[in-house]
Amino acid sequence: MIILKYLGSLSKAALIISGVVFTILLGFIDYLTGPDLSFIIFYLIPIALVTWFAGKWPGIFISIVSAITWIVSDIMVKSSYSHFLIPYWNMVVEFSVFLLVVYIFSTLKIVLAREKELNMKLKQNIQQITDLNKELETFNYSVSHDLRTPLIVIGGFAKRLLKKYSGNLDDKWREELNIIQENVQRMSRLIDDLLAFSRSERQQIKFEVVDMNKLARNVVEELKVLTSEKTLIDVKDIPSVYGDSIMLHQVLYNLISNAIKFTKHKETVIIEIGCKIEKDEYIYYVKDNGAGFDMKYADKLFGVFQRLHKSEEFEGTGIGLAIVQRIVKRHGGRVWAEGKADEGATFYFSLPKLAFSDQQLA
Repeated sequence: MIILKYLGSLSKAALIISGVVFTILLGFIDYLTGPDLSFIIFYLIPIALVTWFAGKWPGIFISIVSAITWIVSDIMVKSSYSHFLIPYWNMVVEFSVFLLVVYIFSTLKIVLAREKELNMKLKQNIQQITDLNKELETFNYSVSHDLRTPLIVIGGFAKRLLKKYSGNLDDKWREELNIIQENVQRMSRLIDDLLAFSRSERQQIKFEVVDMNKLARNVVEELKVLTSEKTLIDVKDIPSVYGDSIMLHQVLYNLISNAIKFTKHKETVIIEIGCKIEKDEYIYYVKDNGAGFDMKYADKLFGVFQRLHKSEEFEGTGIGLAIVQRIVKRHGGRVWAEGKADEGATFYFSLPKLAFSDQQLA
């Protein structure tokens, strides 16, 4: 290591001169030992070192010097060959090997230099993304606070007016003040959803074995307050998966709550939660017999603020499905939906099959 650092500190001229001297010294030793010992492999040392530290063309020059030195020492030793051209042929072969070494070392150096450069750029990009995420998080919370403050003031004033002057207001003014309060609440929900959408990208995934069957039943229990006696939710036996339990809870919560919301006008509500097992992935689904949608708008379902129904019909901010898509993609999966207007919809999300032991599943 010390020698390599020393060679790296030398100038190109010093390296070439050192390579020539070392090569001639090898030729002299080769001459002294005669044909009994071969030093041909040692000629590769100055070629490789000069190529690595000085470059390709200096390496080729040392290769030429090595080939000439070798044949001169061989001729001076007067080795016996069956034909006078054999030593020259050997020199050509050895020179070809020398050039191959030059090519290998020069190419390797270029590849390693590029790899180092790419690693540096990658580290810089990672640092930039980390800094941007921190700035974005600060910005999100700052904006959230700045937006909530006037909302609280507006909502508070509307509530106080209704409480204090309700008896003096006609139906039109009471209705307009109620509309103000409703829109304040809607804006507050929108801010919450935007923050949740932002967090879904930055939140670190904590992988573990997730019992999707238990998770789905827990979500259904949480959403019971939104259902009625006419609602039938059938949770099939679905397999466990490797993922983040909190994030996957959010996925199921958003999809099941959507199914409940878009079936509220149906006399009989049927919601099915199941899974199709494919070769490399699990395809989970939430199926309902609700309002459905036109398939020509299917590509808009998972976009931010994209809604296929009027807010007067079904409340919402248009962010829930975008959160689902982002979480599933971060798990290496995909999302899509199938539906028909007034006949229901089925929302699918796939998660890759990852190996885990029976002990982990227990």
